[in-house]
Amino acid sequence: MNYDTSIHTNPDAQAWAKLFMQTMKENPSIVLDESLMLSWFANAMMAMHDHLQGGWPINGDHAQHLIDTAQAAAPKPLPDNC
Repeated sequence: MNYDTSIHTNPDAQAWAKLFMQTMKENPSIVLDESLMLSWFANAMMAMHDHLQGGWPINGDHAQHLIDTAQAAAPKPLPDNC
């Protein structure tokens, strides 16, 4: 299924609702059940979370970058011979 992946960084609930309706209309074989609704709500909520945190979603590579940056900035212990 092809779609505009920019929705992943869009915090607008109306945009998520419109894409949901469009997706259901274009793919009538999709089963509308609790797990589908859970995935849509969870992704929309994370889009807002990411927006409030400063923009882009944190994926594995970016999370590792943040860890590496924090470790590099952390004070280094003094050597034992000081």
